[in-house]
Amino acid sequence: MNEPAAAAVRPSVVTLPERPPSGVGTVLDFFLLRFPRIPEAIWRARFAAGKVWAAGGAVAADTPYQPLLELHYRREVELEPPVRTDLTIVWADDDLLVVDKPPHLPVTPGGRWVRHCLLYLLEDLTDCAELTPLHRLDRLTSGVVVFSRRRATRAHFAEMLQTSTKVEKVYTAVCEVRRDDTPRRSVLEHHIRRSPDEYWRQVVVPDQQPNASSEIELIGSSGGLVAYRVRLLTGRKHQLRVQLAAAGLPVLGDPTYGTAPFHDPEDLATRLWLDAHSIRVIGFPRPGGAVPLTATWTSREDPTTMLERAAAAVIRAS
Repeated sequence: MNEPAAAAVRPSVVTLPERPPSGVGTVLDFFLLRFPRIPEAIWRARFAAGKVWAAGGAVAADTPYQPLLELHYRREVELEPPVRTDLTIVWADDDLLVVDKPPHLPVTPGGRWVRHCLLYLLEDLTDCAELTPLHRLDRLTSGVVVFSRRRATRAHFAEMLQTSTKVEKVYTAVCEVRRDDTPRRSVLEHHIRRSPDEYWRQVVVPDQQPNASSEIELIGSSGGLVAYRVRLLTGRKHQLRVQLAAAGLPVLGDPTYGTAPFHDPEDLATRLWLDAHSIRVIGFPRPGGAVPLTATWTSREDPTTMLERAAAAVIRAS
């Protein structure tokens, strides 16, 4: 994987929440909470060097917290962990690029991964500098990701992935069983929001109006595990992982919401057993009155085989 020069790394953007988290009074306070693995001394040095900026220019570390302020910065990592690069291009036209990504590959720069991500890998493969993902998958999740290839039509197709009723997203989840009854079919409904204490986590808030909904259907069971076909009805961050865990069905290998307490970023052999299996588009209008888009994009993972492989992995690890 060729690494672009540092100047070619696109700036990352973070928007300060409307309400400041507890104990946050300055933009530095927020960055320390948002990125707990980066030492304070490193952030202070970046602020002092003008490497964090807003629309009006560089921002000082002691700048008071401003709700909804959009801040830009470039991620800097001296030594990035390895990633898998065995992606497959599923479909492409002038506007869209659809990719089946492996687990252990971030879609965009994040955390300890800057140049080692799907975005820059695809830029090298396609020589397209306008590539932008229209939705995200977690680094440990495999499956289908859709990219925009042209800035001119990006907003149009972003609507397709984010709000259109003409799109169906289906996942395969291999889950541990932490409940007495295993439903064959169910609709999971929860109210999900960001944790006030752990910024990188989402939590279920009891007794609140549901804002996240997923439909699950049992595929099969093996070795104390179950596999579900999961259809997203809404699109919250970490939605499937949070909802399945709340339902007593944590995704196997989930280090954040499941029973796996830690995942070594150097370990490419173990995985989170969650796959974005398919995206189906039905008659979505194209810009300029062209023929509407109808397509089904599918990952390489067969759901039944995925369950069998997960069960075998559990046996090997025991």
